[in-house]
Amino acid sequence: MAPQTLSRGMNGSEVERLQKDLSAKGYQLSVNGNFDEITENAVKAFQKDNNITVDGVVGAETGPKLGARA
Repeated sequence: MAPQTLSRGMNGSEVERLQKDLSAKGYQLSVNGNFDEITENAVKAFQKDNNITVDGVVGAETGPKLGARA
């Protein structure tokens, strides 16, 4: 199965896992399963901090570095 891309407007258990991963790494956001503006901003901050293309999308480059399970 191909890795899932997560982006703003999505919701569900994969988004909740993403939020938990970001929160565990010290990024401030609500763990609510909704990929909202706050989650997008946390993803962008993670990307910037890890020299990843800053686009706010958790895909093939960001997911593995974050530990997201696809």
